[in-house]
Amino acid sequence: MNQAASIARPRIAQRSMDLLYWFDAVWTAAAMGSVLFAYALGSKAALVILALMPVYFAVRFRETPRLLAAIAPILLLPGFAMASAIWSLEPGTSLYYGFQYFVTVMVGATIGAGTDRRQALYGLFAAFAVLAVTSLIFGREVGWGGGGASRVTTAFAGMTGSKNAAADTAAGGVIVACAMLAFALRERRLLWIGAAAVIVAIDLWILRRAESTGALVACLVAVLALIGWNLARLVSPQARTALFMSLGGTVVLAAALQKLWLMPLVSALLKATGKDPTLTGRTYIWDKAFSLIEARPVLGLGYSAFWRHGNIDAEGLWLFAGIQGRAGFNFHNTFIEILVHLGFLGLGLFALVACGYFVLLVIRTMRAPNDLGILFCAYLSYVAVRLSIETQAFGPFTFSTTMVMAGLGCAAWGRSQARKPATVAPARAAPRWRSV
Repeated sequence: MNQAASIARPRIAQRSMDLLYWFDAVWTAAAMGSVLFAYALGSKAALVILALMPVYFAVRFRETPRLLAAIAPILLLPGFAMASAIWSLEPGTSLYYGFQYFVTVMVGATIGAGTDRRQALYGLFAAFAVLAVTSLIFGREVGWGGGGASRVTTAFAGMTGSKNAAADTAAGGVIVACAMLAFALRERRLLWIGAAAVIVAIDLWILRRAESTGALVACLVAVLALIGWNLARLVSPQARTALFMSLGGTVVLAAALQKLWLMPLVSALLKATGKDPTLTGRTYIWDKAFSLIEARPVLGLGYSAFWRHGNIDAEGLWLFAGIQGRAGFNFHNTFIEILVHLGFLGLGLFALVACGYFVLLVIRTMRAPNDLGILFCAYLSYVAVRLSIETQAFGPFTFSTTMVMAGLGCAAWGRSQARKPATVAPARAAPRWRSV
């Protein structure tokens, strides 16, 4: 009797582990899929997103305290957004959307910090792959007035609400699929190689048809960064340190001087393709934003207090941009967006947390390269290029918020790393080619 029980217990434990083996991948796919399809699914996607964290806490309850401690500084960002209800022009609006932003940030940070690295990569790839295929089959065109001399009057919006959102998600899909392709090539998995190559091709087509020059340039930068990171895995840690110290200085200098090269580069590409050199009216929108910042520079108007129905200034910008739905619009500049809604204090907090975790992510990925860390280093490079021409990681239930916070969370802690003692892995033979 006792012998039978002792034999049964390990089998039960093994079955339990088997059932949970794919939990992180499925949970990540559900999380990212919900935000990617938020426009198409509406309130149904919001309900799924709201249910994700209780499910995670129920399954990973032993690791929840450590996860929350690791991502606590990241949660200060949505916490400040919710707190802006105290001084907001629209307290109820700021609290309502601030809570949604808090949930989105927590889900994103949990993807990066609370899931197995490889399982998270599978989940992210699955979500972006489904979006790419669905957009290709069911996607739609939208009217567009920024074609200029090119006479292009429509652009591809896919399953999203606008061409810019379609370009943003397609660029993210290219980066994720390239990360999966690098993993599959190294592990010699033919099925994943083929799937990743197909998704890269589809997303590149969507990116081109979405008519977003800025997203195309930033995606190229991110893919080059991803290739560089994977090549750096082949050299010794000492060589990687020297390489990234030199490259880091170059990147910091380029970021500090991006006004001298980014805008001229984008303008040159716009002119070469016959598009509007004023970035489709962004300069007018920014002029309006500067007047709002001047009126309330320290704390801003309050989170989401500007883009609301009935606000004359917002209605005017929607009319100017031809946004008939009067939703899904922003100032097309992350710094300006934060300044308008949360002031210089909010911008300082965002910069401190984001820059600190990004540097930590680069250092940890440099010391111990892994596919998920490299993916997020590349994606955050994409975001860095886009900050001055698009609003990134500042909206609730958006994929950019989820991805950026996942990248910051990846720097904070890794559940897969915590389960294993820090030992030097023995050298292994090159894997054989296999179908899956």
